[in-house]
Amino acid sequence: MSPQPTPPRCGTSPLARLNGTVTANGAASSPREPDPDSSSGEGYAIAIEAIYSSFPATLHYYSPHLNSSLFDNEENDKRPDDIYDEAVIVDKDGTVFPAVSKTSVSNGAVMFPNTFMMQELVRGYYDETLDRADEGKRVDVPFIFTIPKGTPIPGHLILINEFISRFSLQPSRDLNQALDEFYNEHARKETVKDWLRAHPFQGAIADDADAEWMAK
Repeated sequence: MSPQPTPPRCGTSPLARLNGTVTANGAASSPREPDPDSSSGEGYAIAIEAIYSSFPATLHYYSPHLNSSLFDNEENDKRPDDIYDEAVIVDKDGTVFPAVSKTSVSNGAVMFPNTFMMQELVRGYYDETLDRADEGKRVDVPFIFTIPKGTPIPGHLILINEFISRFSLQPSRDLNQALDEFYNEHARKETVKDWLRAHPFQGAIADDADAEWMAK
């Protein structure tokens, strides 16, 4: 498989706090033109694949825990056993911006259809969990949350197709609470072990075969 490209950054208005109150309401805007007066670089945005109001395909989210556990990207060095994609970028005032970052940090929950990339990530994450358990470390049972094609997205969430088959569900208020409410209502939750049994690797779809995984 060819390597996945680095996702572009999409700067837009602040919408949420990691564990706090809403700072602004409204749907995500289209990628904007560069702001020549911006000195921070936040005014520069690159087009992303798409933003959706309902799930365009069945998507799967690898959850290291039963509940959503996104955390501040600045804590990454202190959390060596956590998944990099579970980190979000938090502004100085605690605000979370909906974004697609050049460092592959998405400000939300990263999801995929059942593609080869999804299979490789799930199997890698699960192997790391089993290794930590073998080392005597305390580990939670990881889950796969499956959200069916056509599921409507509530107003406080946006679904962004960042690149190829990679999506992120980004909230516009308290991140983990908003995601838990959505998963509890719409997702089918399975342990990773059960999901892998039901989804063998050879049954996965190529990540660039969007017509095929969009049909599921």
